[in-house]
Amino acid sequence: MTDFLDDVQRDAVTEIINIAIGQAAGALSQLVDEEVRLSVPLVHFLTPDRAALRLDEETGGGESVAVRQHFQGPFAGDILLIFPERRSLHLVRQMLGDDLPVDQLTELEQEALMEVGNIILNACLGSLANQLGMGVESSLPCYIRGRGRSILDRGPRPEGESEMVMFLHVDFSVRAKDVHGYLAFVMDISSARHFIDAVQAYVTAQLGG
Repeated sequence: MTDFLDDVQRDAVTEIINIAIGQAAGALSQLVDEEVRLSVPLVHFLTPDRAALRLDEETGGGESVAVRQHFQGPFAGDILLIFPERRSLHLVRQMLGDDLPVDQLTELEQEALMEVGNIILNACLGSLANQLGMGVESSLPCYIRGRGRSILDRGPRPEGESEMVMFLHVDFSVRAKDVHGYLAFVMDISSARHFIDAVQAYVTAQLGG
């Protein structure tokens, strides 16, 4: 899957995603009334199996929590904001200013994580749609918990249909503390190719400008 893009397209995707993440950070900063910094150092294109393995490796085989949102337009799929479970607790507590012991994700914390996810995912999708010049609609987000494969699974797919995962490591900095999470776009190959076509059009427009 690493040869899905050429170097110019890969650089363009990284640029587009970083702009989207920057807008998400701005929206999140307004929510917590404090500067939030987000950065995406690398973008990887992986098979679902490789992405699940990567997530399990990064989390030490532990469970993760995620906010998932379905989107559709010229390309369609699911976008997920994923955290190792304990790191999600740290992020929520940093944002809520909660000093309670980190032991389990309470209903209040789930709601807070859902709000964070909703802001980040919508900001990312909105920015992507704007930069690529296309309309994207999204569903209401949902909360999920599990290990790599179950987090990324989109459910039954038509026989013979393969998928691609655009997997991003995201660094969060809130109140001078760092928390690491992940952003994943799960698309079937047809949608992924439409996405790459849109990226190529973006590259062409940039070079022409």
